[in-house]
Amino acid sequence: MNYSTKVVLRGIKDPKRQVLLEYRAAPTTGTQRRVAGKTVVHPVIDLGDYTCRAVIDWVEIDFWFEHPTQFRFVQDVLSPIIGRQPHVEPLDPRPGKVSTEFRVKVQEPQMDHLTSCEEALDKKFVLQMHGVIRSIEISVDFKPKRPSSEKIGRMVGVLARHLFPNRDFMTDRLDRPRFLWSREEKPIFIMGANNLLSSHADRPAPIDATFWVGRRNGQVSWRVMEKLIDNQNTGAGTWDELPVSEHRARIEVTLDRQELIDLGVDFLHDLRRFNFARLQGKYFQFMVPTFENQVADKHPAHRALEVDRWKRFVNAGIVGVIAMEGARQSFRQAARPALRKFLRTRRQKIRSLTRLGTGASGSFLAYEALNGRAAMALEKLGYREGG
Repeated sequence: MNYSTKVVLRGIKDPKRQVLLEYRAAPTTGTQRRVAGKTVVHPVIDLGDYTCRAVIDWVEIDFWFEHPTQFRFVQDVLSPIIGRQPHVEPLDPRPGKVSTEFRVKVQEPQMDHLTSCEEALDKKFVLQMHGVIRSIEISVDFKPKRPSSEKIGRMVGVLARHLFPNRDFMTDRLDRPRFLWSREEKPIFIMGANNLLSSHADRPAPIDATFWVGRRNGQVSWRVMEKLIDNQNTGAGTWDELPVSEHRARIEVTLDRQELIDLGVDFLHDLRRFNFARLQGKYFQFMVPTFENQVADKHPAHRALEVDRWKRFVNAGIVGVIAMEGARQSFRQAARPALRKFLRTRRQKIRSLTRLGTGASGSFLAYEALNGRAAMALEKLGYREGG
């Protein structure tokens, strides 16, 4: 089978929009048994056509004061420092809407400003402890060096198809890969809950929608999108249109409290010292798939399964292949008792299930070029923010 192909990436807001994403197949050069003698498939995209920059989108910090106050007085202290009015939420407010506990959300924060904010709040209200990082969102942007809607769409397709979330995102329905394109519409899952074994009901994520893995407000979530607007206020229904020269493809990762604790980020000063490059291997990781090389020589049933596995990758990317391989493994396990009983009547023994390629990275190889660009961008973010 020839795995080299051209995939048509389509829009949903603009149904006429189409972008071609070409894939090229080549024999694997690795000697590991799980990939030796297979075919690896890479997207045809020149990463040198893009700049790559990592940013902190926002951070939520909890503060505890000795003296109760109202949220507007907290805003009055913070706004002159950060240059905009932050969202401040009182936690467990008392009569008169006063509280000693507040959650502050700062958009596009600068670490020096956050340190100044903590000092100013301590001076005004007396902090009981250092500010606690509640959640954070980190993004890596890929912007064409020359404005190009086609290149943005192609990069969105690459990011969505090659993202490797190294954790279970299928057991809980709310974590499953899906896409959204309007706040009024319900999310559409890219794989049907009852069709994980087959690609026939897949719904590929459009390039002008938001591709999402992980539950909203969960421990960790990923989103891939075109970044065309900024300063969006969903409550007020307002946003700023970005100039065409600032349009870009983006992958966002949101980390909640427990995830941050596991990374050693508890207080505000921990974030200042944090090595952002550590995020690449755990959250900004990309893979390329491998497939059977001599599939034409296989049994027709085996050949059909591998062809469908290729179709699943084209439709749903690495996350789709992970879901399919997990479903196939579960199916084989469930069918073994009946198969063992049947073979016993024929005086035959059941074969042992192979564990080859069932580890975290399965039958995938690292997408080294894309991983390298993301790692470099995150490392530069650390330099800018003093990490």
